[in-house]
Amino acid sequence: MERVDVCIVGGGVTGLAAAWRLGLAGVETLLLERFELDHARGSSHGATRIFRFAYPDPLYVRMAQATLPMWRELESASGEELLKITGGLDLGEPKVVEAVAVAMESCGAEVDRMPNARRRAPWLHVDGPAIYSPHTGVLAAARTLSALAALARKAGVEIREASPATALEMDVDGVTIRTSGGDVRARRCIVAAGAWAKVLLEPVGISLPLSVRREQVFYHQPAVEIMPFIHYGAITRYAVPGFAGAAGVKVAEHMTGEQTSADGRSFEMDPEGAARVAAYVADAVPGLDPDPVAFETCLYTMTPDHDFIIDSRGPVIVASACSGHGFKFGPLLGETLARLATDKEPPIALERFSLDRF
Repeated sequence: MERVDVCIVGGGVTGLAAAWRLGLAGVETLLLERFELDHARGSSHGATRIFRFAYPDPLYVRMAQATLPMWRELESASGEELLKITGGLDLGEPKVVEAVAVAMESCGAEVDRMPNARRRAPWLHVDGPAIYSPHTGVLAAARTLSALAALARKAGVEIREASPATALEMDVDGVTIRTSGGDVRARRCIVAAGAWAKVLLEPVGISLPLSVRREQVFYHQPAVEIMPFIHYGAITRYAVPGFAGAAGVKVAEHMTGEQTSADGRSFEMDPEGAARVAAYVADAVPGLDPDPVAFETCLYTMTPDHDFIIDSRGPVIVASACSGHGFKFGPLLGETLARLATDKEPPIALERFSLDRF
């Protein structure tokens, strides 16, 4: 039986970031990815993501603040531009916008309150209060996955693609990971398997109250330069400028997709959702062509409270940095998981992310 110190199941941003940090620490590490890296079946693929301090919760504001220098460290190590700071807007529902402003101010983050977004964004035709954050920006998501994989391999981590973990068996001394290519024995196993985590962990007595949603995003050609924004309302929508090879400006709804499963999801366009997004673009951002030039789907793996799960049960470490807002924290979560796997103090408090809360 093959033996390693740490085995990571899942090659999205969280698993790859953990692999890099473990490799830097000299820990013998194997990462198993069910498909190929940067596949389109999960949650980490696609060209872009929003980076932001702007949260209505001080915990996530502080985590984003702690993650920013780690993105710069990753850029320095990889020689790639991964985060472009542009400034960005949060607007719409007054109670939410105010909560974001208060949370950011409580953490010392810079906030510009405005009665509406027009002073910063004359191209955005939306009423209601707004805030501007100078630390919002755009992440190069696919480029990040490639950079992390290259750095992890350089640090001595073995990454096996097309190697799904089919079952786990754990005891006091470690974990056996069953795969089609043979069994692997590890002292610690980090499960960062996204939508596949629930099914994999239930047989070893770790029950995760997760639901999976299939969301869709659209890319629109711009006639004006925009900045990232999140528009809170009955349907929350967001937009991300083109960067790092994106087909255009990404526009999407948050949490309107159908419930599904990791292996049962559809890759087809939802025409009703597509029509809503096109109508929103025409009304709110007329500087974008409302007819999209490209379309993608992705999975949100949701907890009931939308907080992450970062916890351990014996030798198994559960990393569900999910609910549609985990990518920006990738470097911080990778360091956190690496420290947990080596019995060191994590860089962030983990009480909010405990399994015991369910």
